[in-house]
Amino acid sequence: MHANTMGLKTVFTDHSLFGFATVGSILGNKLLKFTLTDVGHVICVSNTCKENTVLRASLEPSSVSVIPNAVVAEDFKPAQNRPSLSTITIVVISRLFPNKGADLLTAIIPRICLNHPEIRFLVAGDGPKFIDLEQMRERYQLQDRVELIGSIRHEQVRDVMVRGQIYLHPSLTEAFGTVLVEAASCGLLVVTTNVGGIPEVLPSKMTVFANPEEDSLVDAVNTAVGKLKKSTVDTSSFHNETKEMYDWSDIAIRTEKVYDRVYDQENLTLINRLIKYYNCGSWAGILFVLCIVVDIFLLRVLDCCWPKGSIDKAKKWPHKYYAH
Repeated sequence: MHANTMGLKTVFTDHSLFGFATVGSILGNKLLKFTLTDVGHVICVSNTCKENTVLRASLEPSSVSVIPNAVVAEDFKPAQNRPSLSTITIVVISRLFPNKGADLLTAIIPRICLNHPEIRFLVAGDGPKFIDLEQMRERYQLQDRVELIGSIRHEQVRDVMVRGQIYLHPSLTEAFGTVLVEAASCGLLVVTTNVGGIPEVLPSKMTVFANPEEDSLVDAVNTAVGKLKKSTVDTSSFHNETKEMYDWSDIAIRTEKVYDRVYDQENLTLINRLIKYYNCGSWAGILFVLCIVVDIFLLRVLDCCWPKGSIDKAKKWPHKYYAH
């Protein structure tokens, strides 16, 4: 998540999903509510992300827009010579953390390899679960069928993806999943979990969904392999379709409209802003107001020590107007 500020007007972008039950999530949601109380607008990357943010921060739904991430389609072109189906390579590119489904990945790879001698795995990424994958590969003697290449730079993602026919994404939580768009753009059939905002990302013909469970993911991979072998899915059209859905120019225009709307909003007076913070809760409201008062005091002190006139101003960024 990040925020861009225009004077006192702020646009906040949220890319994350959080829960409500743990102490950490409750405190985190209070902090989010404090952060978003005085913003002009919020952008979320999926409808699921919007619902989550509205509930966590007690926002008016009308103050939140849904604008997905964009992908530079030219950077994710399919290979000119597609890999033969005599060997099916399943690609995984992910941070190897529990929330990304690394434990599920470790559990399902041996089962899939046992049932499909023609399948190979190509896993890119690093994290605390990398050693578990190494140990699994040694235990089941899959060194010739599971390639672990570690972390890669983003500009290398396409070159890894085009080596396979299926992209596997066993995440346990996800607000959007840009890597799914990148994989489909490269012409891969996507196998992924039906969690968070993932079902909103791609059309059903590009994906095989599974529950975030071991058996369900194995079944989904079996289904995807069957579709490829029986030629019931044509992945050659995926690149052009994703290019239309997630074009940077379209996403930029939609984002610019949000900024224009926020820019035209009238600035609240300091008193009205403090009232908004005070209304955030019986004890939280008082704490929020105290934080703002302290912030204002520190700002006045800094203004005295380093007057605005003595600070060099950044040059204006060239602005390109799009047709609305």
